[in-house]
Amino acid sequence: MVKNYSEELKELINKFKDNGFRYAKPVDFLLERISDTKENVEKELIDFKNLKFCEKQERKGETRYTLYYVYSNRKGRVYAIAFEDKIVIVTMFPIGKKTLKKYRKKFIS
Repeated sequence: MVKNYSEELKELINKFKDNGFRYAKPVDFLLERISDTKENVEKELIDFKNLKFCEKQERKGETRYTLYYVYSNRKGRVYAIAFEDKIVIVTMFPIGKKTLKKYRKKFIS
């Protein structure tokens, strides 16, 4: 089973939230992919309301956190974020019923 880094993530977000957010990809592309607004995305990342799991990855000399938000049995969302001087949103994408089922087997249950 993979370790959940939610508490570590909450500390980092509370530390960096005043500095704001930066997007690694074009904002319009990411928001169109998930059909949501920039304000809702940033609020969701700060509130942790539907956060079910957080995975930590070391990549190219930086630490990335993959966040799994689950809204129902059929809908969810994945964010990949990193921390520099701001919170960097690397990518985000929606997940559906089949993918949620796969993730539950892996670590959410």
